[in-house]
Amino acid sequence: MPKGLEESAEISHVPDDVQQYFLDAIRVLSVGVPDAAAVQLRRTLEAAAAHFQIKEKVLMRSIEKLISEGYVTKSFGPVLHHIRAVGNVGAHASDERVDQEAAERALHFTTQLLRNLFEVPGELQLISDKPQGKN
Repeated sequence: MPKGLEESAEISHVPDDVQQYFLDAIRVLSVGVPDAAAVQLRRTLEAAAAHFQIKEKVLMRSIEKLISEGYVTKSFGPVLHHIRAVGNVGAHASDERVDQEAAERALHFTTQLLRNLFEVPGELQLISDKPQGKN
């Protein structure tokens, strides 16, 4: 696990419930439980979608709605499906396991998603709330 993973994954303006799933994923990944991290990342994605009133029973449909409603661009589609697929592997008992590398990649993708959904709009809101000085 790269040092400073928690620091590199710090994201502003993320709702508390989404942040908790995300931090849980980092915690279990840092102690070498990539299957559990993958499940928490999947939950992070579900919770993030719910903040945009997207609560489909099937996560794939929630992903499609995030894209079709413009919360993320189409280029994020494969990223979202990757997080979902890795989370599915982690959630089900089978011969297939999530390895550390796959979980770290899913964490990286989830970090980018949360920055896109919450941090960038939150920072832009702060800018628009500040009175503009004269040049």
